[in-house]
Amino acid sequence: MLLLLKRSSATPISSHFIRCHSTLPKKASGKFTSNKLINEPNETHVKDVQQTLVYIGPFAETMRRYKMTASFFGICGIFAVPALLSTGQAPIMSVALAGVSAVSPAIFVHLYTSGYVTKLVVYDEIKKVERERKKPKEMKDKFIGIETISFWGRYKEDTMWLSQLKYKSTPKGITWQQKTGAKNIYTLEREIIEADPYLKALADRVQQKEA
Repeated sequence: MLLLLKRSSATPISSHFIRCHSTLPKKASGKFTSNKLINEPNETHVKDVQQTLVYIGPFAETMRRYKMTASFFGICGIFAVPALLSTGQAPIMSVALAGVSAVSPAIFVHLYTSGYVTKLVVYDEIKKVERERKKPKEMKDKFIGIETISFWGRYKEDTMWLSQLKYKSTPKGITWQQKTGAKNIYTLEREIIEADPYLKALADRVQQKEA
């Protein structure tokens, strides 16, 4: 649903794929933002394949802050345990419960938000994406980049072919899992995927491969 053409500056995959960097308007982070807000192409053209941002997780920044906060307080709780034990005054059971209480929320947050997709990019120029958005049946296998949030709240991107993913049924949303390698799980908002013809075509292609 969300589209953004990004300029290339490095080639982490191969010489045929170019990574791009650009600033995303804050108003484009809403749940059902109009494509017109972020699909304007850059003035500079590149010769090789370009990236087009097609999806933004509406809760990306919130998830990132939750992860960072949970990790911080979890680490503080872990360091507090030996400090309390060294005093020799606090009961061992109380210290243990304090440590578990500090770490448990962090574990819950990371498990619940694991694999939440903050951005999804397709290695195609925006004109092709728009054309396939109008005619989704013409879509073929895509080389994509999926951005998620690490344990420490940092953004990281995994790249793969759409055919390397399989559909996994879950109440959390549209969920994909890598068939090989790390077998990471990626979760996207179902409402956003189903509201946009291009994103729905991507999801249907993954699901049909598993049918």
